[in-house]
Amino acid sequence: MKKQNIRAKWLRFTAETNALDFLERAGQFIQQTESDINAWKWVILSLHGALYGFAICACRSTDYENIIRRTKKGIERLIPIDDAIQICQEKGWMGTLYGSKPLMLTENQKYSIKMLKKTLRNNFEHFKPKGWSIEIHGLPGIAIDILDIIRFLAVETFRYQHLNQSQRRRINSIVFQSKKILKRSTFYQEAILADKSIISA
Repeated sequence: MKKQNIRAKWLRFTAETNALDFLERAGQFIQQTESDINAWKWVILSLHGALYGFAICACRSTDYENIIRRTKKGIERLIPIDDAIQICQEKGWMGTLYGSKPLMLTENQKYSIKMLKKTLRNNFEHFKPKGWSIEIHGLPGIAIDILDIIRFLAVETFRYQHLNQSQRRRINSIVFQSKKILKRSTFYQEAILADKSIISA
């Protein structure tokens, strides 16, 4: 049988398109959360990937040396997400370019990052043999906080992100549509009513 030649087909990502793909997936899974509760797992994993990716894009320098740590054997490792977010908050670093601004986090957003990373994503990513139950009502609020942070890092602070206008519009659209879905969700509405009843009690 004659050997058939095929043309190579490449899957290519940059730091920006990788982060944007995570955000796209988060938006898709957010649409499924009302009908499929398991979609929350993929929302969490996708939002973490998008947050980490856009934080790296926002805080890196032109040669990316500031986001790399080298082991004793010379192996390059990307800085952890906590370090990237910390750099994004440093005015002295983020304010070095015209139009760039440091990330300013509210207490709620700090809590949401902690919950996303340590309690939720890490347990899914490194799942131990166990039974694990997650109360759902707080997840829409966490997701909304993370989406706001992602939008700031991707389109509101101008550093070395290589995003064209179409990609920036897409990010804005995903964040806007996802937040609208989350705020209309049953879990979010019930959580808001519960908070109001506690305050008025």
